[in-house]
Amino acid sequence: MSYYLIATNSFVTHKKPLSIYVHWPFCVSKCPYCDFNSHVRESIDHKTWLESYLKDLAYQKQFAPNHEIKSIFFGGGTPSLMPAHIIEGIIDQINKIWDVSKDVEISMEANPNSSEINKFLDFKLAGINRISLGIQSLKSDVLKFLGRAHSSQEALHAIESAQKVFKSYSLDFIYAHPKHTPQEWDEELIEILSINPPHLSLYQLTIEPQTPFQSYERLGKFKMPNEIVSEQFYDQTVTTMINSGYMHYEVSNFAKPGHACQHNMAYWQSKDYLGIGPGAHGRHTKNSRRIATRAHRSPEKWLSLVQQQGHALTHEETLTDQESLEEILLMGLRLTEGIDLKKLDQYASNGSWRNKTAHKRNNLAKEGLITHEKEKLKTTPQGLKKLNAIIEYLLID
Repeated sequence: MSYYLIATNSFVTHKKPLSIYVHWPFCVSKCPYCDFNSHVRESIDHKTWLESYLKDLAYQKQFAPNHEIKSIFFGGGTPSLMPAHIIEGIIDQINKIWDVSKDVEISMEANPNSSEINKFLDFKLAGINRISLGIQSLKSDVLKFLGRAHSSQEALHAIESAQKVFKSYSLDFIYAHPKHTPQEWDEELIEILSINPPHLSLYQLTIEPQTPFQSYERLGKFKMPNEIVSEQFYDQTVTTMINSGYMHYEVSNFAKPGHACQHNMAYWQSKDYLGIGPGAHGRHTKNSRRIATRAHRSPEKWLSLVQQQGHALTHEETLTDQESLEEILLMGLRLTEGIDLKKLDQYASNGSWRNKTAHKRNNLAKEGLITHEKEKLKTTPQGLKKLNAIIEYLLID
C-alpha cells in the first residue's frame, strides 16, 4: 500500500526538496465566485485519467530527477470526487520515481458532502494524511448565497469525520461577503474556534473576473464591503486567531504549532514543485535558474496530449532574474517569517538588491510596513494589509 512504501522509501536525507501538485479538474457544480480551472462533466473515464497522470509524472521526472518528495497536494476542482484507487496509483508512481520523506505531507481538498465524507477512510488508506475541507461557512443562508452544495449540518459532520480519520486537517472559510457584518463574523469565529481545528484558511470574498458574482455585483444584486470595513474584518480576524493560540504564518492562514501547510510553504518559499494535471503550474531550478511550466487548461485537450506525447505542457520557459525576483517578493512577503535578503541578492542584476533598495526599505520601515533586520525582509501586521503596494514600490526603478 502507498503508506507502507512512503514509510520505507526515505533513506536519502540530503536531496533537494520537491513538492508535487496534482490537479483534478472536475466538480459536481461550479460555485459562482470560483475562477479556478474546474469543470462539470457527466462522465469521466477514470482508467484513462489514471494512465495519463502516471505518464505526466514519468515525463516530468526529468525536471527534478534527484529530489526528495516533501509534500503532495491533490487540488481542483474537487479531488475528493476521485476514486481512491486513482489517488493510490498516483502516490505509488511517485514512490517509484522519487525518494519520499518519511514525514511527507499528503493533502487533499474535499467538500463536506455526505458522499465524499464516506470516502475519508479510503483516502487515508490510499495515502492521504491531511484533509482540507472547504467549509466556507457554518450558516445555511451564507452557504446558499455562496452556491455551496452542502448544508451546515453536513459541514459539522464532515469536520467530526475528519477529526476521527486524520491526524491533521484544515478548514477553509470565506468572510467579509455581502451577507456579513463584523459582529456576525465574530460570532461565527467563536463557533469555529470551539471546534479547535489545527489549521484554518480564512479568506475574504474576492470578486474574480468572468464569474457569475462579478455579473451579480455589476447588476447591483449585492454590494461588497468597502475598504474600511474589509480592513476591520481582517484586523478582527487576526486578533481573534492570535489571541486563541494560532500562529499567523501567512496573510490568510493560521496554524497550531506543527500544523502549517508544508505544501503551500513550498510555494511561498519559492522551492521546486511540479504541476501535474490540466492547467497545473510548476517551478523547478536548472543551472541556478528558475524554470516555469504550465499545462493545457482543457481537461479533454490535456488528456489527448498526454496520451499522444506523454505530457501536455504548453509553456516551459526560463524566468529572467527580474521575473524570479518579482515572484520571490510576491510569494515570500506573504509569510510572516519574511524573505532571506541573500535570496533576493541572488537574482539582482547589476549589483546587490539590498543596496539598490536600501532607501526604499528605510522609507517602508519608517512607515511601520516592513522590518529588514538580521538578513530578513519582513512585512509587519500593518504591511500585510498593503502587500501589493509594498511590492510595487520595491520593484519600480
